[in-house]
Amino acid sequence: MMDRMTHKKVHDKSKIVELTVRPTREVLKDFATTLRKSRKGQKVESRVGISFESIDGLRKVLTRRRLELLSIVKREKPQSIYELSKFLKRDLKSVNTDLKVLEENDFIEFKKVNDGRQRLIPKVSFDNIKITVEV
Repeated sequence: MMDRMTHKKVHDKSKIVELTVRPTREVLKDFATTLRKSRKGQKVESRVGISFESIDGLRKVLTRRRLELLSIVKREKPQSIYELSKFLKRDLKSVNTDLKVLEENDFIEFKKVNDGRQRLIPKVSFDNIKITVEV
């Protein structure tokens, strides 16, 4: 189970996405508490980030290749998915598969461009990933 991710500004220029590994029961417990407080008109604690139920769940989304992909997008700023696949020296199909997973989990977004031909420009809007594992 995952919560939606938001970005947190740190030190004016650096954006950090915060990931936590915590059991589903804890996420649901926090959700129930927040909902109860909200219905009563009480102030609720704001949480930013995305939660994974297990380290295995996190690893399924953020594989070594997907982290490399995020890094290349951030550093090289490819102007198309095709160009990204060339930077990565990987086939277009596998890059598209990884992009879909990363987009579904809010790690990457796309800018649509139509300059004679339609293309998607991948964008990464954070600089660092902070991972916290609850024990």
